[in-house]
Amino acid sequence: MRGRRRCAMGLELLRRGTGPAPVKLVLLCVGRLRNASLRALCDEYAARLRRYGPFEIQECKAASAADPAAGAAEESKRLLAALAGAEALWVLDERGRQETSAGLASRLTHLENRSTKALTIVLGGAYGLSDEVRRRGECLALSRLTFPHELCRAIVLEQLYRARTIQRGEPYHH
Repeated sequence: MRGRRRCAMGLELLRRGTGPAPVKLVLLCVGRLRNASLRALCDEYAARLRRYGPFEIQECKAASAADPAAGAAEESKRLLAALAGAEALWVLDERGRQETSAGLASRLTHLENRSTKALTIVLGGAYGLSDEVRRRGECLALSRLTFPHELCRAIVLEQLYRARTIQRGEPYHH
């Protein structure tokens, strides 16, 4: 109960604008968005997110291997190199823990209350992630369903935006 009360107090301070500085959000993705409609949607949510604090998208080159295991290994190697200095890390994987939108907002508030400067969120590609990448951070799942990784990027951006509006008590989340 104590942690929940602290988190609620942190949310109230953020709503008033007197809380800690927002954690920088870094979305680390495998591959580029090819679908123009999804790219436009992602650009929209990225622009919305930047109004709440620092945010950036980093992309690692997708693997060209035909073998899924080789592709996952190649992409994971690139991700691990990009994660060298990550302060806090969430790894999105179907085997991870599911969270509600309010729970996601609470997690961000907790990081901000701990004065975390940056949170890196890893989103794998079509080949998935290696165990080594999954072990590097806290493993979360968007759903038990399987989605194309390009669609996952849009979902993650929307959920991060939703979490920011929840933190500030804005009416986007009902």
